[in-house]
Amino acid sequence: MKVTPQLLRRLALPIGATGLIGFAILTLSPPDKAGAAPPAAPASAPESQGSVVAALGLIEPSSEVIEVGSELSGVVREVFVKPGDQVVAGAPLFRLDDRALGANLEAQRAAADQARANSAASASRVPGLQANAANAAAGIAQAEAGVTTARGTLTQAEGRLASARAAADAAQLAFADAQARLGLYTNLSDPRAVSTDERDRARFAMERAKAAADQARAAVIEAEGGLLAARGGLGDAQARLAAARATSASARASVSEGQQTALAARAGAAQAQAQAKVAATDLDRLTVRAPIAGQVLRLNIRVGEFASAGPLADPLVAMGAVNPMHVRVQIDEEDAARVAAGAPAQGSLRGDATRRIPLTFVRFEPQALPKKNLNGGAERVDTRVVEAIYAFNPAGVQAFVGQQMDVFVTARPIKRAETLKPAAGNGK
Repeated sequence: MKVTPQLLRRLALPIGATGLIGFAILTLSPPDKAGAAPPAAPASAPESQGSVVAALGLIEPSSEVIEVGSELSGVVREVFVKPGDQVVAGAPLFRLDDRALGANLEAQRAAADQARANSAASASRVPGLQANAANAAAGIAQAEAGVTTARGTLTQAEGRLASARAAADAAQLAFADAQARLGLYTNLSDPRAVSTDERDRARFAMERAKAAADQARAAVIEAEGGLLAARGGLGDAQARLAAARATSASARASVSEGQQTALAARAGAAQAQAQAKVAATDLDRLTVRAPIAGQVLRLNIRVGEFASAGPLADPLVAMGAVNPMHVRVQIDEEDAARVAAGAPAQGSLRGDATRRIPLTFVRFEPQALPKKNLNGGAERVDTRVVEAIYAFNPAGVQAFVGQQMDVFVTARPIKRAETLKPAAGNGK
């Protein structure tokens, strides 16, 4: 048969379609699963373990992963650790820019020093004010003694004046009597009735009585002057007492004011010192420290980056205690009843099924959760699991936090459901 160009054009479309269909079949056909060999032997329970429950575990620190954040926001100036470092509790992890808070701390410390100096100066003035108040109180006592003395002097002056007036009255009576007697002698009709001597004696007696009366009147005047002086002295003493009392009141007020000033200065010093402590605390908070002893698992902060306070999508530093390590084993709720607390278990790291790692039971988590880690295949996604925490020694094992582990927990065998027999006499 001769192949002509017209024949080639008629056969081109069917031949091309047949090639595309063959290519699609080769491309979309699944590979031969039976002939594909797995990259590593799958994990299986050891025969010596008996009845087991197979579960998937997730390696985590014994403290769980601690996401360390910053209490304050700022630019990172220094990072002290790197992933994998073992740190002690309180060890610095990174430090934020502290220049502003450092200057504030210096200012607060200077203010606290000044406040303490003011408090000391105010307290030192109080003893002097108290001494002045004591002296003023002593001045009151002295002035009261002076008033008492002045009152005694006034009483004595009043007594002397009374005595002088009584003596003056007696002298005046004696003078009047002598004068009357002399008048009798002078008025006699017969001068010879009284002798000249008798008349002279009467005259001399009158003159003596007159002198005594004059002297008594002078004594009265002197006593009255003494009484006026005593009254003046009492007034002066009372004025000094009033002045002493006023001085004492002023001194006591000064003491009270000084004490209040000292208390206020002491309170100001305490407040300034507290503010300095707050500034020191804020400055110390710029250095983020390890909350526990453990290993730095992840570091998401670098020098020069801005660290924000509060919850973040990625923690600034993730750390935890990795000696021992824990495995969070998710046991399906259908199998949870078969696993007892303290049941031994063995685990194998993914990719190393031949190596068995003994696991020690720690605890059950009290709340069942939806299953998150799936093994694949036909596993149901609505399964709920009970989490069991197991521990193992990481020495000699290259295990990483977050790595999956195939775990086989020793469990009770599955019991078959028994069919109840019909009651006697009721069989058909």
